[in-house]
Amino acid sequence: MAIAHDIFAETNPAYCASLLATFVRSYRIGNKSEPDITLCYAALPLALSGDLTPTFNGTNRRTGLLEWLRRSPVIQIRLAARVNGSLDIVTEAIRFGCFSNLLEIKTDGKVAPGMSLVPKQLRAELTQDTRKNFDNIDRIGHWFASAGSTRTVFNLMGLEL
Repeated sequence: MAIAHDIFAETNPAYCASLLATFVRSYRIGNKSEPDITLCYAALPLALSGDLTPTFNGTNRRTGLLEWLRRSPVIQIRLAARVNGSLDIVTEAIRFGCFSNLLEIKTDGKVAPGMSLVPKQLRAELTQDTRKNFDNIDRIGHWFASAGSTRTVFNLMGLEL
């Protein structure tokens, strides 16, 4: 039996905006401030990359970015290409998030939660694999927040600003 993978659904701006709203809220829990918009461009492709899903097994919010990267060095292979290849998807997700009040871009380039929340029933309507993306981006939000500055996050991942 062949299993179909719906790339269009996974790159839907509404779905991606919901993931980014989850990322921003978890980052705020861990850091008490909002993430720089540039972190969204790293977080979303990491959460959406199906080939990286197994690297989240055995992790939780306290694992930390450095430990996750140490356990799975495969994450950094072609990471820059993965991030660059998803620029349009992330940009559309941020736009949709702002238009739907899930996200707000501050004048200092930080992304804050908007007035709207991700609907609680959304997760119940998703497949188990798709729901896992919300757990993964929640972890990424905590890991990025505890890693320190945006520059530190990018340096740990081997990316340049």
